[in-house]
Amino acid sequence: METVLPSSFVNCLMISLILSVVMMALLQKFKKLPIIKKCWQIWILNLIFSFLIGIPFSMSFYGTGWKDSVWVSLFCFIGAPTIYEVLKKQNLLQYHPESLKEDVVEVPIENQIRIPNRVLEDENQSGNVS
Repeated sequence: METVLPSSFVNCLMISLILSVVMMALLQKFKKLPIIKKCWQIWILNLIFSFLIGIPFSMSFYGTGWKDSVWVSLFCFIGAPTIYEVLKKQNLLQYHPESLKEDVVEVPIENQIRIPNRVLEDENQSGNVS
């Protein structure tokens, strides 16, 4: 699937999804202002905030380059959730987060680290009181 959708595109799209949530909340706050009365004013606010917040957001939290940060902002402005759902419905996107890839180490339950107070509570509840 790498030939159809490069990983950098998918990464930008995923960052845009997170940024879109922040942007929607911010725009809802600005809609309550008395000076924002028309639809075109909201559109312009969305455009400005997408780039004003999107570029520093993706560069500082995700370490993306300048070019990718501009793409993140553009996807956020267009509507990253909409783009993501369309690609997923067409089976063009099969995203697997980095944390679920092969190099993840799983710890067996036998090796679980328990807090001492919790161990004593568990023993008291099971009837193994010394």
